[in-house]
Amino acid sequence: MSQLKLPPYQKRKTSSTNRPTTLNVGKGGSTANQGNKSPLGYGMQTPDECPSLPDGFLPLPCQVAGHAFHKGTDSLGLLKSIDDGSVLKPVGKLLAGPREIKFYEQIAKATGEMRELVVLRELTPQYRGHRKLPVGGELIEFLMLEDLTQGMLEPCIMDVKIGRRSWDPMATEEKRRYEASKYGESRAAYGFCIPGFQFYSLQTGRLQRYGKEYGKKLTEVTVRDALRRFLNADGGLCRQQLIQFLTDLWNIQKWARTQTFYRLYASSVLLVYDARRLKPVLLHAGKKTPRTPNTPAPVGASGGGSTPNTPTVCTTSVNEVGDVEPLQHYFQIQRGHSINHNYEEDIKIMKENYTFMLDNLVGSYEDKIWAKARMIDFAHTFPLPPTEPPAVDRNYLEGIDSLVKLFEDLLKDCEIQNSPRQGVA
Repeated sequence: MSQLKLPPYQKRKTSSTNRPTTLNVGKGGSTANQGNKSPLGYGMQTPDECPSLPDGFLPLPCQVAGHAFHKGTDSLGLLKSIDDGSVLKPVGKLLAGPREIKFYEQIAKATGEMRELVVLRELTPQYRGHRKLPVGGELIEFLMLEDLTQGMLEPCIMDVKIGRRSWDPMATEEKRRYEASKYGESRAAYGFCIPGFQFYSLQTGRLQRYGKEYGKKLTEVTVRDALRRFLNADGGLCRQQLIQFLTDLWNIQKWARTQTFYRLYASSVLLVYDARRLKPVLLHAGKKTPRTPNTPAPVGASGGGSTPNTPTVCTTSVNEVGDVEPLQHYFQIQRGHSINHNYEEDIKIMKENYTFMLDNLVGSYEDKIWAKARMIDFAHTFPLPPTEPPAVDRNYLEGIDSLVKLFEDLLKDCEIQNSPRQGVA
């Protein structure tokens, strides 16, 4: 266990009797690594609301679905290991938690005879075992999983819960009614719902979050709008981003079309990408965001008179897959004798380019894949009853088919967007 100490503000206030408060350990959620930002989960306004944690562990900075640390409660959300970067999901429910551990262990140990599980190893976060940790005076068991956003500087995450039916065969009638009442319009239209997402806006540079209340109001039309918003498509769709997502989604769809042994309820597909990697790709493609540097107009270009040179910044080069090549070009500012020197715009462009170069130096551009989709949440996964003949899981398949179709439609829109206009060279 790490010897790093949590700062004093991570310790939870206790009552006058100094007796630990019982923690509400619920379902984990989607995961995100948010760099060096506050370790407090969203919803907490003061650090004293976080329960005491063992050395080397912090609340995961951002999760977009499931129970998290919330103001005025002792709910336990996802944790982050400082040592190896693993995400720890609390195993709370008596049956559901151990069921998920068992399923992940089956995936990890699967051999060629269990092809459905062998394939799942490539479609799920890496399983790193489970362990118990003292949290807030109680011993809590956790699943340890790979952080899918590891290395991302501006992680954007969307949790898509697959299936019209989210309650499992063991659910009570009350639970069934409750689950059926949520996300009605989006589930009816697509067979999935969106409990939450976050993204770094390329227009404003700010992190924007949308929770379950937003998701519950989504309709057949606004689900499409939510996807475009999440993808930062205000300045245009990015083909590379869509292809990377679809590569994973097609693999998940293929698995769902062939496997006949499991029934997945309340399972999600987690979509993650790095907005910092999206910026240079859009820059290379000539999109609106980020701003493309001005190009100097040659003297006399407008017909005879002398045209003042426009300030120019030579950007770091971007190769065919959108990665910034390290230290290939340095900034060169060329100024004429014009009195119209736009210093503020010059500095802004320099700052953007310096950010890209710095990202490259610290290793954020090493991985060619910066957008991915993975299957998560298997606490309500059941084997097909032996009394039923083998058949595909229609509940799950219909949802993933709809999600794939929406991304394929976005790719078509992207191709139209990037195709040459008629009559334009």
